Amino acid sequence: MPKIVRITSTVDGFRRAGLEHPARAVDHPADSITAEQLAALKAEPKLIVQELDLPDAPDGDKGGKKAAEAGK
Repeated sequence: MPKIVRITSTVDGFRRAGLEHPARAVDHPADSITAEQLAALKAEPKLIVQELDLPDAPDGDKGGKKAAEAGK
């Protein structure tokens, strides 16, 4: 099951861990964020960080793209 890190900022355009965070939920592949970045993101009170499992992709959805976009 693919994993994502969903990050929502309370301040539009806020930057932390080398990433800019809009004031909406953005899904990132979990393997694109290092353990150090994840720790910094979770420690930041202006960010809401969720580690989520994506359901397996349906037959017509290779790679789970539709499932990831549905969470945005």
